[in-house]
Amino acid sequence: MERYLKEPNPLLDENGHLIEPGYTTSMIYDYDKNKVNAGLFALKEWDFYQFYLGDYILQVTIGHVSYVANFSATIFSLTSGEQYRFSRLKPFPLLKMNMPATPDEPAIITERGKDYEFSFITHSDSRFIGVKAFDKKIGDIDIELNIASPKENEKMVIATPFKQKNQFYLNCKENFFNVEGKIRFGKKKWTPTASTTAVLDWGRGVWPFRHEWFWGSGSANLAEDQFGFNLGWGFGDLSHATENMFFWNGKAVKLGAMIVDRDPQNYMAPWTFTDTTGKFHMQMTPVYDNFTQTKFGFVNNKCHQVFGEFNGFVILPTGEKIKINNLLAFCEHAVNQW
Repeated sequence: MERYLKEPNPLLDENGHLIEPGYTTSMIYDYDKNKVNAGLFALKEWDFYQFYLGDYILQVTIGHVSYVANFSATIFSLTSGEQYRFSRLKPFPLLKMNMPATPDEPAIITERGKDYEFSFITHSDSRFIGVKAFDKKIGDIDIELNIASPKENEKMVIATPFKQKNQFYLNCKENFFNVEGKIRFGKKKWTPTASTTAVLDWGRGVWPFRHEWFWGSGSANLAEDQFGFNLGWGFGDLSHATENMFFWNGKAVKLGAMIVDRDPQNYMAPWTFTDTTGKFHMQMTPVYDNFTQTKFGFVNNKCHQVFGEFNGFVILPTGEKIKINNLLAFCEHAVNQW
């Protein structure tokens, strides 16, 4: 079930079919969007960043679904629900946006409009995110964040097939543990601290119009150690590999299928996660459901992004049991048509 790939290889063949489904811990896939064999508006590409700032969560996105691009920056409180959001849509961006073919290749992406500028810059061992914008209700928005991204840190990389051979999903999730910079939305300001962590969700693919997924992620600096995890299920054919991993001081530990005990009628009830290999056991006590819905035309996306305190343990490859206490993280359930 867990097909681990070691050697670099092309992602798609000449017919646009996924060649080697499976997982790895670095981006060894050669993604060539010119080989995509699907409808004109089928390809989706995005970079999504999320930052933990104590009581507040910052999310910054750049991406497109072929027929429209989205640039957004949102910050919200997990206790009060206070939220500030800036977003802009750009029609028919596919031929204009040059999204990087890998998550860590040196690249500069800049998107400008009359009242905004988004910058995403990737270096060999760091990243920069910049947002400068003006909103009539919020005021000036100014974000400058530098993220340490050591080359040796392992990631969750997966290539997932679907029933139709020309559909695929190439995804990389990377946890970050060192963030510096500044954040301003109008009169409100935030400064990253030593406890600030982040995650990148980097995705490229073609998949069914209607779909759903579950995704959970968290990371923290624990004394002298760095811990993070990634959980995922429900999206595509996972018979070749799952998205389930945890990270300890930059090294990935692969997990098997996840047994999840939750109340599907109540997102704020406790969730329990148990890995079939016995290396991961956590209970999430929810504190905030960041529910979002995007609906226009034929697009209808709903997501319950549930944040909570995770308590439990993981087992290191050495056999050592590490207890995790009150780790703020999330697990989301998305049901989409787009």
